[in-house]
Amino acid sequence: MNGLIYLCILTISIFSIYIASKLLGKLGLAITFIGMSFISFILAFKYITLSTINLNANCVTYITMFTALYLLLETTDKKEVKEITALNFIMNIFSAVMLFLMTYHKQSLTDTISINMKNIFIGNYKILIIYPLTTLISNYLLIWMYDKIKKLYDNPFITTVTTYLLIGVIEGIFYTILVYDKILNYKTMILIILSTYMIRLIITVIYSLLLTIFFKKKVKQ
Repeated sequence: MNGLIYLCILTISIFSIYIASKLLGKLGLAITFIGMSFISFILAFKYITLSTINLNANCVTYITMFTALYLLLETTDKKEVKEITALNFIMNIFSAVMLFLMTYHKQSLTDTISINMKNIFIGNYKILIIYPLTTLISNYLLIWMYDKIKKLYDNPFITTVTTYLLIGVIEGIFYTILVYDKILNYKTMILIILSTYMIRLIITVIYSLLLTIFFKKKVKQ
């Protein structure tokens, strides 16, 4: 069931980034980038089992965020991309604060359907702090590495996959250790890092193949 759900999420994400970019251009990519970052933030609080492996639930949306950033680098001035990345960081901090505050709302006596937000967000408070920081670092590293690799290989597939090969390792190790240190044993953390990294790499390859089909022309101004 999880495999089917994530296939649907991948399909929706592919069409959303394609339609948003075609209808709104750079603005659509910026909206997709920030929107997928927020969705990834929420999904970061959940781990799922896919077949026999455990991985972060935000695998698809996180790579969709990166893909939107790749496309922004192809179509937008680098300085403007950095400003969008900074805005995304601010939005993540704002979201973290709002999620933290919402957990302390008192439930209405007639409210019978609310979830216990305190167990989700306060019980995993490290994610509220670590996710915005690791996302910011990953995005800026991506911008820097993408530019360096592109000068060597000006090919969307090679550039995006090679960039993620480096970024994925750094982000996966940094995020997992900071969030789950003293919560999970190191063997479990290593397995989560490897499984999440490999699934994200596969999704990156899928997106990279589609980039060469959907976005053949550069529209950088």
